[in-house]
Amino acid sequence: MYAKFIKKILPLPSFFEIALSSDEEPHVFPITAAPQDIACPICEGATVCHARTRRRFRHGYAWHIGMLWIELLLPRQRCKDCGFTFDYGLGLVRSSTESFRREITKRCHGRSIADVAREYELPYTTVERWFYTYALDQLVEESALHICVDEFALRKGHNYATSVLNAETGRILAIVPHRDQDAIEAVLKKVTGKIQTVISDFAPAMAGAIEAVYPAAVHVLDRFHLVQFFTDAQQRRRRYLGEAKKHHKSRFIDRCLARKPEQLTAEERQFVQEWHQEDPHTKHIYQALNHMRYVLKATTRTQAKKRLYGFICCVRCWNVLKVRVLSLNVNIRLKNVAACPRFNVWFGLNVPSS
Repeated sequence: MYAKFIKKILPLPSFFEIALSSDEEPHVFPITAAPQDIACPICEGATVCHARTRRRFRHGYAWHIGMLWIELLLPRQRCKDCGFTFDYGLGLVRSSTESFRREITKRCHGRSIADVAREYELPYTTVERWFYTYALDQLVEESALHICVDEFALRKGHNYATSVLNAETGRILAIVPHRDQDAIEAVLKKVTGKIQTVISDFAPAMAGAIEAVYPAAVHVLDRFHLVQFFTDAQQRRRRYLGEAKKHHKSRFIDRCLARKPEQLTAEERQFVQEWHQEDPHTKHIYQALNHMRYVLKATTRTQAKKRLYGFICCVRCWNVLKVRVLSLNVNIRLKNVAACPRFNVWFGLNVPSS
């Protein structure tokens, strides 16, 4: 009876036999594979088991227990004819099973990827890659008025793709490989409906593709990437905080400089003041970051326009090249900015050019 129950909560291929977990590790289930005739991938000859490696794979999640793992011995085969040796993964890749990856993908429906990654203690980029890997099975055909377009990594640093989501429902509408302007234009042309708003990052290829496919649509600059400009600038400027790095870890410095002042403790705020005295450029970037957050809190078009114009006028006086270049870019690109209906801030700005 226990074996039948385990097979229901841990779906696996029929050639796997599941055993009960031990009292010391109740979340780990030993698995044994039935004997198989494995052919050589080179000459298709008979092979023998050369060695075995014990591996664990994520396979499920249970409340009060946490992550459920399966443990088994993966064989390393050797061909009798050509002598070629290879690892036979039994259909398992990396550190998780396909059943587990698909289940995590389902949990992302109606929730942000970041929330799911935090709940299951998985890297954000890993959950994002799984989500878009199985997204082709979840594509829907629906008309949209407001869409989001962004790139994602299939293999970070190597393979990328571009996706389009419905900003109101969160459903994936189209996916194409690559992330150049031609790929972005191709994925935008697959979307049906009278598109009014397109949300993207600051990439020039995004702006060119949106202008080519939807010239009448309003181009929205995503607030996440906007704030990321400042946090990335702070991390690059951190190397000049020599005295601070003697007493604190780099991750702690980045966290204190990236968070809002009201989210810091009194001791952390004191540290931030000391770092600002050590490097005035770090202080200006920090002030620009929080000023932009103040702009994004605007609740009306007039208020947002006034705050953004004040931000641009303020940072022009600072002798920080990164912030001044960013303000110039924002000044040029925000002439036709409006916010997505999912947010409370509406930007329909016509900022005077410098």
